[in-house]
Amino acid sequence: MDDKFISIAYKIVKNMFQVIRNADTTVVFTDTTGKIIQVWTNVSAKPEYVLNLKPGDQISFQDTVGQAIGQSIKQDMFVELIAEKKALNKIVSIHHIAEPVHNAYNSVVGSLAIFCPDLGDQIDSIRGIFKITLSALEGQLKALEFQTDYDRVYNQLLGTMETIPIGTIVTDHNMTIIHVNDATQKIFGEDIKNIVGKKVDAYLHTNGFFQKMLDQRITMLDEEMVFHMPDGDVTCEVIVSLVKGKENENIQGLVIKLKNSKYMWKFKKSKDDNKAHFYFEDIVGASPTIKEAIRLAKIAARSTSNVLILGESGTGKELFAQSIHNHSSRREGPFVAINCGAMPGGLVESELFGYEGGAFTGARKEGQPGKFEQANGGTLFLDEIGDMPINEQISLLRVLQNKEVVRVGGNRIIKINVRIIAATNRDIEKEVQENRFRKDLFYRLNVFSISIPPLNERKEDLIQLTELFIKKYNVMLNKEVTGIHPIARKALMYHNWSGNIRELENVIERAVNVTRKNELMIEDLPSSFQQFLTEETVVKSKSEEKLTTHQELEKIAILQELKKSRGNISKAAQMLGIGRRTLYRRLEAYEIDNYLYKRKE
Repeated sequence: MDDKFISIAYKIVKNMFQVIRNADTTVVFTDTTGKIIQVWTNVSAKPEYVLNLKPGDQISFQDTVGQAIGQSIKQDMFVELIAEKKALNKIVSIHHIAEPVHNAYNSVVGSLAIFCPDLGDQIDSIRGIFKITLSALEGQLKALEFQTDYDRVYNQLLGTMETIPIGTIVTDHNMTIIHVNDATQKIFGEDIKNIVGKKVDAYLHTNGFFQKMLDQRITMLDEEMVFHMPDGDVTCEVIVSLVKGKENENIQGLVIKLKNSKYMWKFKKSKDDNKAHFYFEDIVGASPTIKEAIRLAKIAARSTSNVLILGESGTGKELFAQSIHNHSSRREGPFVAINCGAMPGGLVESELFGYEGGAFTGARKEGQPGKFEQANGGTLFLDEIGDMPINEQISLLRVLQNKEVVRVGGNRIIKINVRIIAATNRDIEKEVQENRFRKDLFYRLNVFSISIPPLNERKEDLIQLTELFIKKYNVMLNKEVTGIHPIARKALMYHNWSGNIRELENVIERAVNVTRKNELMIEDLPSSFQQFLTEETVVKSKSEEKLTTHQELEKIAILQELKKSRGNISKAAQMLGIGRRTLYRRLEAYEIDNYLYKRKE
């Protein structure tokens, strides 16, 4: 329960407690679990009416004292009952009154209860005071929550203002500047502290122009104005909107938007460095596993939730991250990528959050924005998040929770509006279990997870990928390779692609470089690839019908590894570079009985 609300509740209930004017009365305020938030008692209470309760105690809803409170919370209703208590060799009757406390969304957040002697007709007065107090409590709680919601929406609005290359000045009804965005500071070359608090006409040297607009309730759209500033003239296209009050009766101020062509050009140029270049159409493959990954990624693109991409090195995690960004509502914003495992030790905070000038030895005197600031309004891709040292993870968690950063060496709070896409090649859940990755950070990132299949689990896409890389390096190396020889293709299918697509691309680049023919041959591949081709398979490829489909090639590879491993599924799967379950599915699809290969040593 919010500390601010508890403080307000204490004052409200204390007033009620003083109005009741009965020394034997106890008032208790609990949360929904029965934990006591506050207790009000009188030191003059008779011993038989003392309940011996204190803040922090846990009331059992099964005990006599907790029955009314428990019923009020569980059944969401006003509860009144009389219970007997044995004390000092006599039995006394105690009146219990309890009612749930609701928040702004009508959810129960606790219970307020009164315990007092059976006062006869006076109990009606206590009920009335109780009801008034409860209404005051709920009213204050709702006001606090509405204020919190307002602040959140307002901060989101301000965050959005920071992401556009248009200067924005907000004034109050006295024409005092109450907010400017980052673009305004860049256009006029001034810090926010030299702008906010000044009269807008005095700051912009407009001789009362904007005051007249406010007085006459005039708006303006895309009119060019020249502001004669101390450091030189600044030309902007200006849009002026009125901030209207309740029922449009009162004008609360102005919103002045400034388009400056020089700044917009610089902004666009800087954003080009942080741009995503890949789309879902660039992801090659028709295998079920890759199709499922693309389907989930497209759903993620329509969402605003954080995304965690899981996959081995070289599977194309950043390709997916860029595609998600380019199909999201943030596509016009920056896409900033950082390798968390490659950040120098001790410099993680300065890389992510930036630093002020002179913050440390070697720092630029003008300071530098961090990756979060650079990604404001767009997407921040945290690659290899699983490699981030655990002692550095708390700072990242704090930013994700508060959506604000403070540069190293500074104290200015900078609101950020960033969508996080993280990726790792580690078994992140195992890292959490073994205390190498913070559990709370994992839950914060793992809102929407997508697993990218390794190449060994999508070998039906291998030939298509190979052809793509051949075309790419034909252009780059000025070659005219038209295809790949069946034996070389077979060697590619047999290979255990532990390096995934990145390894495949490197192999094809090398092959296109060294080949002397229009077709990639087995001798153009690294020597390690030739060990997968036995004399038997070479002879078969010449004497029998050529094996050109990936299913036939894969079946041969499986049969060979089953033979080598004597039918041992685990060993065969390991040598093939696929999972046991995947191998079982392949055996069923190809109608292969692994028991035929089992034999004693």
